[in-house]
Amino acid sequence: MTALTTVPLPVSRARDPEEEGGLPSLPGFYAWWAATLALPDVPLSPHPQVGELGLLYVGIAPGNASSSQTVRSRVIKNHLSGNLGSSTFRFTLAALLRETLQLHPEKRTTKLVLPSTENKQLSKWQEEHLQLTWCAYDTPWLIEHEVIEEMEPPLNLAANSQHLFHARLSEARRALRVAAATSPSDSEGSG
Repeated sequence: MTALTTVPLPVSRARDPEEEGGLPSLPGFYAWWAATLALPDVPLSPHPQVGELGLLYVGIAPGNASSSQTVRSRVIKNHLSGNLGSSTFRFTLAALLRETLQLHPEKRTTKLVLPSTENKQLSKWQEEHLQLTWCAYDTPWLIEHEVIEEMEPPLNLAANSQHLFHARLSEARRALRVAAATSPSDSEGSG
């Protein structure tokens, strides 16, 4: 997926209207890139053109033929604005940044959430530290595993069990769930 290794754009530019170069309202792939020191414990693969950035995660939209999600809706509504239950990527970032950002996950029915102010804090961290690349592809779910295996993003768990960060990431995600289970719930603060 050569298109995913083009020069990444800041999150603010990805939010631009599609006709101005922002994320497309089409099915396809997207890749999250981070400054190499943003998550110092995560082993990043350097971007081929922008050495101070490293690959974090590769995602798709939609996840199957029956979904109407697009790259734009998935990234903006779920990964940048949603809560932990709407985005595996966001959940993973919260797990890795829980102590740094002093996050307090809460369990609500079947999903984990962050209080509204902490959810906004996570979004702000993303805006400051992450960049994106993307490409249109009509049926991304058909080749998702192959793309992940080829690119080896450290924050993808599926199709990536051989990655050297897999066990540490799984443990961080488990610790986030445990923290939520032991945290008192405050129904007013959720977002």
